[in-house]
Amino acid sequence: MAKYKYIIYAFSCVFIWSFIPSISRLGQKEMDHFQYLFWSNVLSVLAVFAVALMMGKNWKQLLFIPFPAMFKVLILGALDCFFYMLLYYGYSIENGVAVLVIQYSWPLMIIGLSFFLFKEKLSIRQMVGIAMGFIAVVITFTKGNITEIAVEHPQALLLVFSGAFCFALMSVLSKQFAVDAYISTFWVFTFSTLVSAVFMLVFSSVNLPVGDSLMSTLLNGIILNGVSYIIWFKAMSSSDSHKIASILFLAPVLSMMWIILFFGDAFVPAYVVGLALVIISGLLCISAKSKASEQNKLTDDLIED
Repeated sequence: MAKYKYIIYAFSCVFIWSFIPSISRLGQKEMDHFQYLFWSNVLSVLAVFAVALMMGKNWKQLLFIPFPAMFKVLILGALDCFFYMLLYYGYSIENGVAVLVIQYSWPLMIIGLSFFLFKEKLSIRQMVGIAMGFIAVVITFTKGNITEIAVEHPQALLLVFSGAFCFALMSVLSKQFAVDAYISTFWVFTFSTLVSAVFMLVFSSVNLPVGDSLMSTLLNGIILNGVSYIIWFKAMSSSDSHKIASILFLAPVLSMMWIILFFGDAFVPAYVVGLALVIISGLLCISAKSKASEQNKLTDDLIED
């Protein structure tokens, strides 16, 4: 029964995240991506702090952490800020389905970064998955015509690709930093807020969310980014976390449906092919990684015996 509880957490989180493209586009009607990210981050900090207190965390534990841990979450917060800032920019000007394909290339980048930074071995499945992910990116940039770049704003997709790299690096480093989930989430959003404030003051101006932007910012800051992180941590606390993580790839499918339904974005067959390839490649990488983990666990058990 407990296993189903974790699956419900995961499905809930994926359903929430599927609205990020649609909500972010609505939120940027009266604000640019710098302003939208800053106010969303402010709300995320408050939401995570409140949830952590409700879950029994002491406010001193949240606010006062050792300097080494603070330095680690500062790096994670900056990477988180870059990811969302570039992602929101992409959704504000480019076809949403095209951005989705590039956005969900981050699981493949995690495999690559793990290989280059921590010398983890690549399996055949992972190499095939990475190759499929690369093909998906090429198809997206060219709309299936590999002799030319066919998207309207290729620079936007390049920036989204850079943001996906930041998120992948954040994911890889977060495993190495080993900080309490509630504490790290609170400080990641805190530092992301500070970094986004700098970008807003330098490249934009302070503009309070109003109208459609107000409701979108509230939803994005409190639920889509804030509370959803807590739900995801609960889902990933399962012993079958690698299997539950595969549910994540339902999010881009649902997101594509909302984007086409709510905004009438062009249904480009090449984008759908690219999205399918990204999902399959991600599933290949996750299944290969989980298989390797099970083999390592079996080896450890044999050694202990």
